[in-house]
Amino acid sequence: MDTKASAPPTALWTVRVAALAHLALLLWEGATAGQFMTTNPGGLPLHYFGAFGVHAAAGAQVLAAAWLWWGAGRGPGAARTLLLVSAAAFALGFPQAAMGSYGPIQAHVPVALLLTGVAAWAAVLAWRRTPAPQTS
Repeated sequence: MDTKASAPPTALWTVRVAALAHLALLLWEGATAGQFMTTNPGGLPLHYFGAFGVHAAAGAQVLAAAWLWWGAGRGPGAARTLLLVSAAAFALGFPQAAMGSYGPIQAHVPVALLLTGVAAWAAVLAWRRTPAPQTS
C-alpha cells in the first residue's frame, strides 16, 4: 500500500509500534481470561486492569494513525483506511469491556474475538504500507 503524499517515517513507525502493543495487550487479555475462567481466580484483577492497557494502546494507535493520515495529505488511501480501522477497533473496545463487566459473558467473548480480528487487520495495514520515497 502506498499513498500519494509522503508521510513522516516517524508516524509510520509509531502506528506500527502502537498496533503491535494493541495486539500484545489483547493477547494478554485472552491469557488472563483463560486463567481466571479455569484454574486461577487471581487472574481476574490482571484481566480487569489489562483492559485499561488495551484502551490506552488502541487510543495511541488511533492518534498515530491520524498523524500518519495527516502527514500523507489527508486524502483517500492507505493511511485513511488504517485510521478508520484503528478507530473501529478503539470504539469496539468499550462496549466489549462493558459487556465483560456488566453484560452477558456470552457476548463478551465473541466480541473480544471480533475486536482481535479488527486490531489484527489494522496491524496488517500498518505493516503492509510502504513509506513513500524521500525526495532530497
